[in-house]
Amino acid sequence: MNDELGDRIKTYFEDPARVLLPRKTWVVVRIDGKGFHTFTRNMPRPYHRPLADALDAAAIHVCEQMTGCAFAYGQSDEYSFLMSDFGRDDSRMWFDGSVQKIASVSASLFTAAFHRAFAEPGLAAFDARVFAIPNRAEVEKYFRWRQDDASRNSLNMLASHYYSHEELLGKSASEKHDLIHDKGDNWAKWPADFKRGRVVRRTEDRFAVDAEIPIFTRDAAYLDSLIPRAD
Repeated sequence: MNDELGDRIKTYFEDPARVLLPRKTWVVVRIDGKGFHTFTRNMPRPYHRPLADALDAAAIHVCEQMTGCAFAYGQSDEYSFLMSDFGRDDSRMWFDGSVQKIASVSASLFTAAFHRAFAEPGLAAFDARVFAIPNRAEVEKYFRWRQDDASRNSLNMLASHYYSHEELLGKSASEKHDLIHDKGDNWAKWPADFKRGRVVRRTEDRFAVDAEIPIFTRDAAYLDSLIPRAD
């Protein structure tokens, strides 16, 4: 069927807005909760296990659907997925590397799976950003950065559980630890995934959550085993 008008719309407007990722590289898709401070306002703090479990379930679902997914790292209300097309010379990237498709579909899949796993009321929304990283060393730095952020976030959340924003204003990390100790609590004794995040990685035949991950800067081999090599 000849569709001159449709062809014109695609040629003039749709195609120029189509951005493709470079081939044979590492690609990160970071999915983040939108307005989660409001969404979680009435939930238990500083850590709500059912919420974390639902985020993990959503991440597993996206990993299963994402072509070339190596693993995903999650903390707080976000998950970062690493994918590549290094398999064979003719390996294809998810949606042929279309940034719009990857961002919209991954966020949609994550949101749908999250609500399927999370029974509490309210509507959560997630956005996604997609970008390529040119070399493996920078990929390692990216995930170390996200884990450092996880540790800062968890310390701040625990401190905020006991103290007001004004009481914590200007306090260093060590001072926050001391304040938490004054309340009879200890950040170091909280679950590992609260302090440094979780990884969704492939086991023999499926993706599964590792909630006891090491500190990436102390156990470089763990992170190295997750990141695919280009050669």
